[in-house]
Amino acid sequence: MRKLKLVWLISILFVGIAKNNLFAATTQVDALIEKLVAKGILNRQEAIELKAEIAEDEKILREEGLKQNLPQWIREMKLKGDFRLRYQHEKRKGSNLNEGKSTSRDRGRFRLRLGAETKVNDQTKLHFGLASGSDGDPRSTNQTFQDTFSKKSIWIDYVYAEYMPWQWLTLLGGRMKNPIWEPADMLWDTDINPEGIALKLNGKLNPKLSAYVNNAIFILEEYANTSDPWMYVLQPGLKWSINDGVDLNLATTYYGFKQVKGATLDWSTNKNTAAINGGGNFNSIHPAFELGIKEPFSNLGLNFPYFSLFGEYIHNLDAMQSKNGYAVGFRLGHKKINDKGQWQTRYTYTLLETYAWPDVFPDSDRYSGRTGIRGHEILLAYGLSKNLSLEFDYYRSDLTSTSNKTENLFQVDLNFKF
Repeated sequence: MRKLKLVWLISILFVGIAKNNLFAATTQVDALIEKLVAKGILNRQEAIELKAEIAEDEKILREEGLKQNLPQWIREMKLKGDFRLRYQHEKRKGSNLNEGKSTSRDRGRFRLRLGAETKVNDQTKLHFGLASGSDGDPRSTNQTFQDTFSKKSIWIDYVYAEYMPWQWLTLLGGRMKNPIWEPADMLWDTDINPEGIALKLNGKLNPKLSAYVNNAIFILEEYANTSDPWMYVLQPGLKWSINDGVDLNLATTYYGFKQVKGATLDWSTNKNTAAINGGGNFNSIHPAFELGIKEPFSNLGLNFPYFSLFGEYIHNLDAMQSKNGYAVGFRLGHKKINDKGQWQTRYTYTLLETYAWPDVFPDSDRYSGRTGIRGHEILLAYGLSKNLSLEFDYYRSDLTSTSNKTENLFQVDLNFKF
């Protein structure tokens, strides 16, 4: 009992001194403990244990002190990021280069992204992120190994405010993560972060059924002497938990475009946004679905954690020809790859006719992101350890106008999350 009281008194002494000088507190308490050992009040093992307890208290006090000295917006900040190392091989048959013969290319590439989220107040958050990339290309955050070890660029990938006055309403403004849901990447390259404002509504209709509406206005270009091209989006949808293991997401999106016909849009692949015959107007209807099933084949004794079937369709209401597109596919394995042994495979078939959708948005891995293409994608990912995965991705694409021009694209990625 006497030793317990001594430990308690020493702890009080340490905390009292530490409020003014943490180093002095540790030094003085160590000296006191040694005197107690010398007088036989504590033995050596008890002294070691007591010093360990005080060292832990010291660590807590130091961390709390540092945290309290920081501004609130820094204390509330959450950081995340990832690094990707890639080998890429691409081969085109019937290329316009090299007199129509096949051309091939091998590249080493990397991607670095760092994102942050901080709380401004109880209803408002700020999101911002930096990423590698070249020339500001909105459809790529890759950097290629080239130019004799030249230094690489870092860009503002996204920065936007999120205001949520009620649980069912979220307002976004800035350069934002795409708020429009799409099960595949037929229309939107996943690296694109649109600029403008968005409004998201969501609410439960009953315990198994919820509804949402995503609305957005995106600015495409800014001109000094003429009207600016822009687009607006209306996406109502439903999420239905059919049972404990089956979920369905359904949405129909309307895309409206203003002042786009005849405009020169940056990063166009020159296949439709500047075309006269049917190009320029892209008001579109886009239905999409994804059906997800947990442990779909458990009745057969097969251990597959997750399976989903997805599809989407696009119809340009204004074009006179080549105005449709669709993508269908499935995912099998784990929903996400975060740990060792987790895996996922995915297959997608995509057809996107020439005037179905603006040629500035589609996935750049499908024939450089142009329209008027069809093709297959096969992906296999495997978790090597926690936050480290290996991924193989293969695209085979050709042009809808001919079968004599094809592209094979093969990527091997090492993904590091932090």
